Amino acid sequence: MTIRVAVADDHPAMLAGMEQLLSGFADVTVIGLVTDSTKLVELLGGTACDVVVTDFSMPKGRYGDGISLLRFLQRRFPTVKLIVLTGVESETVLRSILAIDVRIIVSKADDYACLETAIHRARDKKDFLSPEIERLLQAASTSQTGAPDTPGQLSKRETEVLRLFAEGLSVSQIGDRIGRSRKTVSAQKVTAMKKLGLQHDVDIFRYAVTHGLVPASQSARESAKDTEGNM
Repeated sequence: MTIRVAVADDHPAMLAGMEQLLSGFADVTVIGLVTDSTKLVELLGGTACDVVVTDFSMPKGRYGDGISLLRFLQRRFPTVKLIVLTGVESETVLRSILAIDVRIIVSKADDYACLETAIHRARDKKDFLSPEIERLLQAASTSQTGAPDTPGQLSKRETEVLRLFAEGLSVSQIGDRIGRSRKTVSAQKVTAMKKLGLQHDVDIFRYAVTHGLVPASQSARESAKDTEGNM
């Protein structure tokens, strides 16, 4: 049975190479090549698709990128299987992808022949990590020092609050977005900062970028923020 695949990457040259590569895979048909999340959602909304191969960092697009986009795709298109093709080497980011039940990740540093295996695994609802992703995760586990600067030591709600704050929302706006009181959001923000040893609001943004909670493309707009009046 033919596997219908959509590919999303913000580099046109990458898309051209992917189209040529995937066209040589057995039982794979490329239904579309897109450069941002807006075009990806439009494609999936109008064309039957089995598997999406998407970059993790695509700064343009109405639906964002990274974890936010992956979660959106899971909600909007629950039958479509997701493969993340990424150059990200952060163990924290990779584990954050796995934590939301996206179980197939391929590194751009690997032989792209891995994608054929990944696509077939996705169709069969099986997990797959490319050799380089396996290496990065294993190396991180081996060298783990137990330092507190890792989202794994934050609760999901604390991580969510930091991510939204780093995206530019105020405490009140975050409360409205996720249905919590301003007081609760403020307390979760303060607790998360204490756990991570962050002193200023600008440190939240730097932390979020470093650990893949928000795209680095936001740095020009947000990194100058050092306001402390939102608590």
